[in-house]
Amino acid sequence: MVNNRGQSYSAVTMIGALLDRHTSFSWHLEGFTPAIARDAVKQTLHDWGIPAETVEDAILITSEIATNAIKHVRREWRSAAFVYAHLGIFGATLRIGIADPDPQPPRLIQAEFDDEQHRGLTIVDALAREWGSQPVAGNLGKIVWWTQAID
Repeated sequence: MVNNRGQSYSAVTMIGALLDRHTSFSWHLEGFTPAIARDAVKQTLHDWGIPAETVEDAILITSEIATNAIKHVRREWRSAAFVYAHLGIFGATLRIGIADPDPQPPRLIQAEFDDEQHRGLTIVDALAREWGSQPVAGNLGKIVWWTQAID
């Protein structure tokens, strides 16, 4: 994103500037990253006083998106790869974004009855008010984001 002065900012930075409350995390991309991400989201949202049902949905979505980052990032990127998470509240809306180094946007796939995979984004689609992805500047990855109502 470029502001009116021609300065470049990441979408996460710009969104963070507009939020009532926000925080960010980063983790090395490893097999245990989804567990660490779940714990960080859970603790942060509990500390912020977010209702338990919203927290539980956010934890599940976080797990699905972080797991996708591990499954789909190129093997040669894994040794130096990080996952970044940004959590924020704007009014009565929770917005979470998770960035990873794979520039390919996620695809919602209709799983067959006996498929053991391809259900993660279906879960995200069912639990999030809205979700999507956006590229990171310089084709250095993507941010998968979602919003949830804070009830």
